[in-house]
Amino acid sequence: MKALLYWVLFPALLPVFIILLYVWKLDRYEREPINFVLKAVLFGAIFSLPVAFIERFMVGMLPNYFSVETVEYGLAENVICVGLIEELSKLLAFMFIVWKNPNFDHRYDGIVYAVAVSLGFAGLENIMYVLNFGTQVSIGRAIFAIPGHATFGVFMGTALSRAKHCALKGNWFGKFFFLIFAILIPTVIHGIYDFLLSDQANAAGYNNYFIIFVIILDFIAWRKIKHEFRTDRML
Repeated sequence: MKALLYWVLFPALLPVFIILLYVWKLDRYEREPINFVLKAVLFGAIFSLPVAFIERFMVGMLPNYFSVETVEYGLAENVICVGLIEELSKLLAFMFIVWKNPNFDHRYDGIVYAVAVSLGFAGLENIMYVLNFGTQVSIGRAIFAIPGHATFGVFMGTALSRAKHCALKGNWFGKFFFLIFAILIPTVIHGIYDFLLSDQANAAGYNNYFIIFVIILDFIAWRKIKHEFRTDRML
């Protein structure tokens, strides 16, 4: 049991909780109940369970439409088969556990809970990577993969707060509009993020832009976090 804790759970989950604690502590009005935040993390992990099977099925269909070595294949695989499916699972977890909960009552709350759900997904994924490939992968994933999922959650959470505000005001068009953005923006940036690490991107020379993309993405996400917690108000 101690070996499991030290060699699997600790390196896999430490970056998850460091990022979650940072985002949670920024809440300027009232911090969200930590038990409920952790519940959102748990549901993010639970809703991720069928994702691998769905992704495998969809990727298996792609050779019917694209040649495997092409950029088009890489984009379809990473944007549709990976980005869309993974971000949709996070959105469904959020809607199931957070959307109607009375704790979701401030603008910044959307970021807190969307990041929590995203980190639940990332945490379980990280455990599987450490189990399959060893603790040596945990450093790279702590630097890139887990912050990446948190960043996708920032964009999703911002849109979900706007959607909840519109719903409370009876603006159903606005709610629908921001719900679309809540899945569309994270899907696109997630897909591009993964594509830039793919064999197809490497063959085409696009992988050279990965670090630049991550820096720009993290900067925009930080600006969004900073703006949301500084202008936080009731929905």
